Amino acid sequence: MNKKYLCVIFMFCFIPSLLFGMVTNTNQSAEYIRMMNRNASTGLDAVLFNPAGLSRLEDGTYIYFSSQTIWQSRKVIAKYPDYNTDTFTGETFVPTFPNVYFAHKRNKLSFFGGFMPIGGGGSAKFPNGLPTFDYQLAKLVGLPAGLVNEALAPYGKITGYSVDASFTGSSVYYAGQGGITYSITDMFSAAFGLRYVYANNTYVGSLENAVLEAANGNIEGVIPNIEVNSKNTGTAYTAVFGFGVAPSEKLNIGLRYELKTKLEVESSTEKDNTDLVLDEPMFPDGVTYHEDIPAQFGAGISFKPVNRLRFEADFNYWFNTACDWDGDEENVVNDFNTGLGIEFSLTNALLLSTGFLYSTTGATDAYNSDLDYSLASSTLCAGFQYTLNNKTALSFGLSNTFYQEGQNNDVGTIFEENYQKTALVIAFGVQYKF
Repeated sequence: MNKKYLCVIFMFCFIPSLLFGMVTNTNQSAEYIRMMNRNASTGLDAVLFNPAGLSRLEDGTYIYFSSQTIWQSRKVIAKYPDYNTDTFTGETFVPTFPNVYFAHKRNKLSFFGGFMPIGGGGSAKFPNGLPTFDYQLAKLVGLPAGLVNEALAPYGKITGYSVDASFTGSSVYYAGQGGITYSITDMFSAAFGLRYVYANNTYVGSLENAVLEAANGNIEGVIPNIEVNSKNTGTAYTAVFGFGVAPSEKLNIGLRYELKTKLEVESSTEKDNTDLVLDEPMFPDGVTYHEDIPAQFGAGISFKPVNRLRFEADFNYWFNTACDWDGDEENVVNDFNTGLGIEFSLTNALLLSTGFLYSTTGATDAYNSDLDYSLASSTLCAGFQYTLNNKTALSFGLSNTFYQEGQNNDVGTIFEENYQKTALVIAFGVQYKF
């Protein structure tokens, strides 16, 4: 068979973000899952969302831990007429998505630290492959077998195909963050932090048992079995700045700016025999790729009009176009999210909350593909916090994200695809003061 018909595009799904940002995970505490708006937080998750807000803590040493369980479904609906199916589905399940925060406050100074999966954190499994795989065989349907290879002319016209294709792509960016908060006055506070990021992406999959169905019999063995087992790893640093304003006990404003994280990852490939059908392997060992995490501006307002009721509103903006994504940044725009959360004190110990968040996507039609797509979304959430005593508080949150359907039918694409996604999150958290 001619090699031009054997160029099996064997790429794997990259999952830089589980929720909301194109790359950055914003779901970094149980409090966030129960309210969706934490940029004006004065709790322990302020380590990430509002480091300047740690100045509002009482003097003492605090630790916080939360874990989320995340279910996502992904669906690609392909319009190419010769596929065996028009729907390709995948699942992402994250049994635990941890966040750990620490803070020590004394007088005007607060020291803080945290650990979180700042990007990714899960794996997508597509047991029946994706359109990218099937297209390499489906595009032969209708052609005379002799056109593919003269020796196959007796088989007549190609009428169909079959192939066993599967892959799993996973990605996680672990981050450790530390810094200092200073109370300039009773009203103003400022914070500075440093963040270390470790990226680990893995790609495992196979194309096996490919068969071309023809008018005069099946054609087997012309396409070799392909296997890939590769990963990319890399590290980077960035800085975080925070500024807080609290004009009164009822009003609190938090501002945060995270510099762009210039991240490079290097491939380490255990197996890649795609050179059986290509001029060179698809995943060569030792190659460097650019996976910057975009700079982010965040702002939040917390307002307490009456004693038992509090409102929180957020705005986040990501500077995607300033990133180096090996050319993909040419097909993105900057994106944002905004929302509103409400918290009500049912008793002195029990806080009930709900929230809403709307997120745009920075992906254009030209960016989206079955291997990597980003969708605009709306999220609803609810939950509670229960204070056991003056040292311990527990939190629970539940959120459901509704994604708008995306597409890649930009001018110049071969065929149209539509992309769908769902996400459900359950979160538990505990805060303890020593």
